[in-house]
Amino acid sequence: MIFKNTKKNGIKITGNGDIKQGASLLELALLLVLFFTNSTPILWGLITSLKTRREILVYPPRFINFTFSWEHYQNVFDNGLGLGMRNSLLYAGCTIVLGLILGLLAAYGFERYSFPLKKILFYIVIAGIPLSIGSAAMLIPNYLYMMNLGLTNKWYTLILLYTAYNLPMAIWIMKGGIEAIPLEIEDAARIDGCSRAYIITRLIPRLCLPSIASSALFLFIGAWNEFITAAVMIDSPNLRSIQLVIYYFRGFFGTDWGGLMASAMVAVLPILLVFSVLGKLMVSGLTQGAVKG
Repeated sequence: MIFKNTKKNGIKITGNGDIKQGASLLELALLLVLFFTNSTPILWGLITSLKTRREILVYPPRFINFTFSWEHYQNVFDNGLGLGMRNSLLYAGCTIVLGLILGLLAAYGFERYSFPLKKILFYIVIAGIPLSIGSAAMLIPNYLYMMNLGLTNKWYTLILLYTAYNLPMAIWIMKGGIEAIPLEIEDAARIDGCSRAYIITRLIPRLCLPSIASSALFLFIGAWNEFITAAVMIDSPNLRSIQLVIYYFRGFFGTDWGGLMASAMVAVLPILLVFSVLGKLMVSGLTQGAVKG
């Protein structure tokens, strides 16, 4: 509590307002620090990608007063970045489609049906969630298994693995979304003559759209950003993902920093686009899945 002298009443008591104002200023300062900390590497990479080869090596580095050039962007697209982006879009797109179809069916089954070993099977699914962020732990057995089946270095190799890695999280998120839908809505739909197939394919997706959108975003990021599995499973240059293309700008005799930064800037664009479209729905769906799942 803070006491201040005034001319009219003698003493004015203030405290909560000043404390809240100070806390707000502190939060703003922390947010600004976090913003500059996270945005500085991106800004550095963008500026580096627009410099000439000679100016990249100038010390101290220049953030202004440098020669603006698109040569690195032209170079990376001439050296396979477009192919890598196309491959990654294929891998991510197919992963989203398979993940959403399988995830929605599994989530609906776990939530609406009763069957033997239901809880045990669901716990097994939940135990697979760490694979989405720790796929390297299963890399060697997965490689041996896929190699014995003749499934390595195929256009669908990464699609199968990315779907398997990220499917448990998608099931968990969508199960929470389906749990939030009252059973009375499905009962009313059945009374109106809707089949089970219609309810699963039309009604449920509309009612749990936030969970589906957040699952789609999670599947996309998991497939787009993955590197180590692609590096081990894919040998053909025509099947390289965009992360592998970026990696190969690190040559044996030195790193092409301009090309590396230019390709990294291009690789970020699809993620920003997807976030801008599904961002609000993702937050809503993740919160729903965390509370209800």
